[in-house]
Amino acid sequence: VRYRDPASGAEIRTANEVRIPAGRPVYFGLTSADVIHSFWVPALGGKMDMIPGRVNELLLEPTRTGVFRGVCAEYCGSSHALMKFEAVVVPVAEFDSWLAAQAQPAQPPQNPQASSGLQAFERNGCGACHSIRGTAADGVMGPDLTHVGSRLTLAAGILGTDVADFTRWIAHTHRIKPDAYMPAFDMLPEQELRDMAFYLSELE
Repeated sequence: VRYRDPASGAEIRTANEVRIPAGRPVYFGLTSADVIHSFWVPALGGKMDMIPGRVNELLLEPTRTGVFRGVCAEYCGSSHALMKFEAVVVPVAEFDSWLAAQAQPAQPPQNPQASSGLQAFERNGCGACHSIRGTAADGVMGPDLTHVGSRLTLAAGILGTDVADFTRWIAHTHRIKPDAYMPAFDMLPEQELRDMAFYLSELE
């Protein structure tokens, strides 16, 4: 999910959820990098196809706050049933504060375990696919992880964002979501996995 910072015009990237201000029209430019998907938050509006090489436009203006389930409504491959996301509708002031916070770089590690986790993240090449603003990680293939610990879910709504869930996702990616592009890192020592998971969970 990409937002445009109204102050600077910079692009802010997140994943797994969409934050929307209540009572304000929100424009979605919907496209796909691979196959046809269909964006659908049943409580907020109708379906809209996401087609490679094309941008379909959708305008939503939610009238109530809350967390609403979104799905891909077009069969798109072996993990189609595992493509979920949360649409989080909040008051305008809360949305503006959230977006301003998302525009900031990640905070440096605050304790030894988080420092070890960042070192493991960099040592194992995770920054080749993922970016964490404020660090050397600048990949673009995978989701931006700058504030990943503040999200409600991982892996398209399959897992939460505590240390145990991060550890499971890093170590057993394909058991959790078949055909995910991310390789599994179950060959790493358990402590290294836990340190990385702890660091990521702290990125709020």
